[in-house]
Amino acid sequence: EFFMCNTKLNQNRKNLCLISLAKFLSGFAGYIYDIGIVIYLFQETESAAVIGGFFVSQFLPAFIIFVMGGIIDKYNKKTLMVISNLAKAALMLGLLFNRNIWCIYVVTFGMNLLLEFEGSTISAMMAQAFAKGELFKASSVVNFLDSLSMIAAPLCASVLALGFEVNINLALNIILYVVTAILYCFIVFVHAPQEANTSCGKMLKGYKALFANKHILITVIFWNVFMYCIGVASPLEIIMIEEKLEMSSYWYGIGNAVEGVGMLAASALVLGKIRKLKPSSVIALGLCSASLSYIIIGISDNIWVYFIGACLVGITATFCPLGFKTEIQLESEPEYIGRTFATARFFILLSRIGGALAVGLLMRVWDIRMLYFSISGLLLATAVGYGLYIRRWCVPVERKK
Repeated sequence: EFFMCNTKLNQNRKNLCLISLAKFLSGFAGYIYDIGIVIYLFQETESAAVIGGFFVSQFLPAFIIFVMGGIIDKYNKKTLMVISNLAKAALMLGLLFNRNIWCIYVVTFGMNLLLEFEGSTISAMMAQAFAKGELFKASSVVNFLDSLSMIAAPLCASVLALGFEVNINLALNIILYVVTAILYCFIVFVHAPQEANTSCGKMLKGYKALFANKHILITVIFWNVFMYCIGVASPLEIIMIEEKLEMSSYWYGIGNAVEGVGMLAASALVLGKIRKLKPSSVIALGLCSASLSYIIIGISDNIWVYFIGACLVGITATFCPLGFKTEIQLESEPEYIGRTFATARFFILLSRIGGALAVGLLMRVWDIRMLYFSISGLLLATAVGYGLYIRRWCVPVERKK
């Protein structure tokens, strides 16, 4: 029995190392692509509409990801991650030969379809690779290393944009995605994957799991409000830097690196206080830091004040997704976890699309600074609402125990 426990512990550590490294490399490649292409598009067109189109093409996969939960539950999740990363490498290869705006939109759509698919797949895979008691800790470690990529990748993308053509960016991405695919091949599941029942009735039950569990449903509703605010704020960053702060678009990449510093600090905090913090506490902290971050960005009159807000955005980017995902992982039935995550991500992506599409209309009514203040107010109200909900929800749970 001792030998079996020791073997299981070693496999947990091996899985954690492999998943963390794979997420780091994949995240590094993704950030390089996103930032490098935004800079490339802005240099080529200087059009806010074109940049907005890029962000919309990122979110459109929401209309497809909804039906992919059954695929995630049915097939080996490790194999799916390998295929997905090889497909991303193929898309980058295609973009090497054709870089017109519509081709960039199509490739970005494909990339984010695969990324959203991976998001649900890896959440389901980690539930099989680690015990429930280890999930929050494992997710925090993975998030910590992903934060490192958020610091390194934007700086790398800015340097590449300054000194090289975009081809170097794409070639580096191809190499990173192939290496990531190889790493996933070596993961071994601690728990044997449950065979998913894919009959029509069971499939429907899997998608209904999100609505049947009240706590999951309310968690997703708060996640939706958060993602709507992020959808509104994301296209504003490069416009704020260029038009209000009167800085070069290259500072957009540095601003993203500063967000990575915030992510790293937040991940270190979660790891250091892992025994004391609950996922719900992490969510509440994330919503509060999000509200504060957009106030600071809204009042910034120089790039250094903007960086303070960007650092808080990074803290938010760690706390909120980590908390929301872990809450759902802990509450979901293992048989339906892929479909539960796919359904949840479908709705939060719709909210983010709504935010991105609303930017153009909101900018006609409000100045960009007022828009940041409005986002901050909505996030603060969401934080208060979530705090009140958690206080009401935790009491009956404690009584049941």
